[in-house]
Amino acid sequence: MSKLSNSFLEKLTPIFSLVLLTSPFWLSFFLPKLTVYLIFIFDLYFVYRGASLGINSVRSYLKIRKSVKTDWLEKCRQENLDYQKMHHVVFIPTYKEPVLILERTLSFLSEQEFPTKNILVVLAGEAREEDFLVKAGDLKEKFKEKFLDILITKHTLLEGEVAGKSSNQNFASQTVNAYLAEKNIDKDHLTFTSCDADVAMHPKYFSNVSYLFLRNPNRYLRFWQGALLFYNNIWRVPIPIRVVHTLYSISGVAELMRPQTAFIYSTYTGSWRLLEKTGFWDPDVISEDWHLFFKAFFATNGHVELEPVFLPLSADAVEGRNLRESLAAQYQQNRRWAWGVVDVAYAIKQFRIHKGSVSIPNFILRFLRVFEQHLLWPVNWWVITLGATLPPLINAQLRFTTLGYYLPKLAGLILTITTVFILLIIVVDFMLRPPRPQNLKKTFFLTNILQYLLLPITGFLFGSLPGMDAHTRLILGKRLDYKVTEKFEEK
Repeated sequence: MSKLSNSFLEKLTPIFSLVLLTSPFWLSFFLPKLTVYLIFIFDLYFVYRGASLGINSVRSYLKIRKSVKTDWLEKCRQENLDYQKMHHVVFIPTYKEPVLILERTLSFLSEQEFPTKNILVVLAGEAREEDFLVKAGDLKEKFKEKFLDILITKHTLLEGEVAGKSSNQNFASQTVNAYLAEKNIDKDHLTFTSCDADVAMHPKYFSNVSYLFLRNPNRYLRFWQGALLFYNNIWRVPIPIRVVHTLYSISGVAELMRPQTAFIYSTYTGSWRLLEKTGFWDPDVISEDWHLFFKAFFATNGHVELEPVFLPLSADAVEGRNLRESLAAQYQQNRRWAWGVVDVAYAIKQFRIHKGSVSIPNFILRFLRVFEQHLLWPVNWWVITLGATLPPLINAQLRFTTLGYYLPKLAGLILTITTVFILLIIVVDFMLRPPRPQNLKKTFFLTNILQYLLLPITGFLFGSLPGMDAHTRLILGKRLDYKVTEKFEEK
């Protein structure tokens, strides 16, 4: 496929998204009845998504409670699964991360129930960070006795590469491969984990993953994904940021119940054999997780699957030095995530290459998920918030029809139903969130409930707007630079 056609494919989804977003404005002039029906369908779809999120978050929470109480190493022994054979490589890509953040991440890794002497840690830094080797050296000296080893890599950005996790980990994997060969480590019993630098791993994580790996006959065709909860600093970030990350956290919990259409994200695990067969990470992409999944999907003729790990992984919510910086950082992060729309074109391109060997139904399941996510990213807010109001205002004749009269009323009723499922989200969030610090007033709990009234505002600022930004940049051919979300030590 030529560069021109690939560029055109990348722009198709943003163009469709823009057409859909503006349809209540222009379609109301020409086909007002069709506009009304489309808005009804969209609102019903929104209720379905809300119901799915609420119900699945409860189901997943119950599984998490059970998993936290399970002795996974004992289950290995009972089922004659030799977990002592297992080794785990943990990549921690880092760029200007505070020392205390990295120390916290390594501390949680060192407290794993799984034998930590079978865990190889990789501090994957960037040459752009001048004092990285000094910082990494100090961390290695402090934690080296806890793990099999701590490798330090320093990635220099080459021409054609894009700064970020993908190029960093691609470079680090070369060092790891050489180390594995030197130490003669069995790759048949080896996993890799891409761990964000601020993520605190649950102490049962690697014992659970080892159990799932050993009991699965298709272990070399699997990724594993835990529930990422942005709760490390949730009590001190501004309320708008708290709202956003609460929804991200509960969405991640709920998605564990839909592994057939879910993707890996942020912090995830896979078999080393799968990573080798895939060809490791691509150094020229920004959003590496969904891209890696699709790359592995086609490398295995569509046989790769995701298996949920019902354990929490605690991460930092976006935070700045003040409200303005926090809001700006949140916007930049969401715009970077929205740039993952390029994965739609990548999936189409790869399917055209592998269509003879990949199951079409299997591909469609995955493709529809990524297409839906990115097509509707900028659209949801406009249609849900303004969709039922605009047509009667734009087309005066529609106001005096039965459809025009009942459109706002029925849409309001349909969307009100979703509040029931928002209550489920609030309950699950309350059960999973760390206890409220004593220095916060008891009235803070009421504020925590009322924060959901900000959903229309945060939905626009951190959903639709950065989505439109990323899509417009792609249409205009303006590439996006990877900007690391700054982290802060606990105050």
